Amino acid sequence: MRKKFFFALLSVVCFSWRASAQSSLLATLNHEGTISTYYGSSALQEAYNAANHGDVITLSSGSFLGTDIKKAITLRGAGMTIDTVAHTEPTVISSNFNIDVSDTLSHRLTMEGIYSNQTVTVSTLKNAMFLKCRFKNVNYTSNSSTMKDLNFIHCRIAEGFNLATNGSASFLNCVVMNPYQYSSETSVFSFTNCYVNNINMGHSEYKNCIINHRYSGASTTTYYNNLWLSSNSSSLSSPNKTNVKISPDDERVSFLNVDYNDDNDYQLTDAVRALIKGTDGTEVGIYGGSLPYDPTPTNPQITKFNVAAKSTADGKLSVDIEVNSAN
Repeated sequence: MRKKFFFALLSVVCFSWRASAQSSLLATLNHEGTISTYYGSSALQEAYNAANHGDVITLSSGSFLGTDIKKAITLRGAGMTIDTVAHTEPTVISSNFNIDVSDTLSHRLTMEGIYSNQTVTVSTLKNAMFLKCRFKNVNYTSNSSTMKDLNFIHCRIAEGFNLATNGSASFLNCVVMNPYQYSSETSVFSFTNCYVNNINMGHSEYKNCIINHRYSGASTTTYYNNLWLSSNSSSLSSPNKTNVKISPDDERVSFLNVDYNDDNDYQLTDAVRALIKGTDGTEVGIYGGSLPYDPTPTNPQITKFNVAAKSTADGKLSVDIEVNSAN
């Protein structure tokens, strides 16, 4: 009898813990100043269903079920990394999702502080902004998909980014693995202060980047003040001829010649910084330029959210919320 009672008590404790963990997943929807709150793993889906163009959805840390996006909203998470100082964990979208936002809208899609280890497909998207997000794969649904004027700042692309015909995308202080153009004649990439791996594209620009690639550069692409990790005998085509090539096996840069890893911070050593400077005199790579890489979201982040198990005798429910924001 005692064993049965203990098992029943343990089951109640486990159920309570799961309910508490579930309730800690929080999404808030701001529609013209009116705030609505949603809870649980489906909170993002519920908030999105209630949203209109121009609304803001803010997510706590934790793992949320994804939803296809057809509205020009602002989606904010708690970050794409574990922050041991602010005591925050990533906001994870745990499933594949598609983006199909009309290119005739006055609002634009903005995403910040989101971690995705699934595939994001794009059908239609124009003039969108992605800040401090980590994506595994970004792909077009077809080669005629609309992907115009996409902007990425302080983002990480872990496996690949495929740009559709007539597409354009710019990356500032980002880590980008395997960018690809469906058409090297009509699609345009722009990389500034990035770490870019495995590239061979035309009609693009690389400035103040670390390029890890064994092939020669495309003649229709411009390269300014890049550090090129390559054993190839060719050189990068560039009007100013200020790129520096070094063997990826050189001990000074061997730590940069590795497969993608979320834990790699791509910090340069003094020996690498001495090899080349960017066009503005700062270091090449993601920590150079006027906006050095920083994964901390700019929006306020919910770092603690606790709800009492039951209300008080006078009907009040204790809620403890802590919010931090980057300076």
